[in-house]
Amino acid sequence: MIKLILVRHAITEDNKSKKLSGHIDSVLSEEGKNQIIELTEFLQSQSIDKIYTTTSSRTKHTVEYIAKQRNIDITEKDCLKEISFGDFEGLDFNEIKVKYPEEFQKMIDKGYEYRYPNGESLIDSYNRVSKEIKEIIDDNDNKTILICSHGGTIRNIITYLISNSYEYHWNFKIDNCSVTILEVDNGFTVVSSMNNTSFLKN
Repeated sequence: MIKLILVRHAITEDNKSKKLSGHIDSVLSEEGKNQIIELTEFLQSQSIDKIYTTTSSRTKHTVEYIAKQRNIDITEKDCLKEISFGDFEGLDFNEIKVKYPEEFQKMIDKGYEYRYPNGESLIDSYNRVSKEIKEIIDDNDNKTILICSHGGTIRNIITYLISNSYEYHWNFKIDNCSVTILEVDNGFTVVSSMNNTSFLKN
């Protein structure tokens, strides 16, 4: 069995202003920095064998104290990054609706299949993430793995492991700095904790 502790990065300035930041970097807010302290304390009781993050600074900073406390090197995985919003990185949906009304309508009409200009579709990101998580699981049998990534990535991981498809992607709420715990045994996944933010004071 492998235990996956999935953590969404702490809240950023882009999250607070509802701007799309998939592959661009985004600075943690002051609230996010406080969340990291609370997360680190909350996870002290968890045994952790390995830590993965994306190459984005917001994921690495979220778990850097946890890694230092346990003397665990962080392994960065580019394929665990958030969906690429392409030309729309740094914009919010209201800006897209006003500046690119035809593209905005395409988002609604195409759903999962909509590909952001010079970016990815949700299906693209699902395929990328599911391939990576399969390799991580195959390489870490009988271990507890902490993965700090992004809301979309975590939804991709959950829907892949419970249904082997992307169709339940939007059924999961994943808040900033939340903890979701999955146990995977011979290909069967049990969700033991979902979107836990009870340890956050604000």
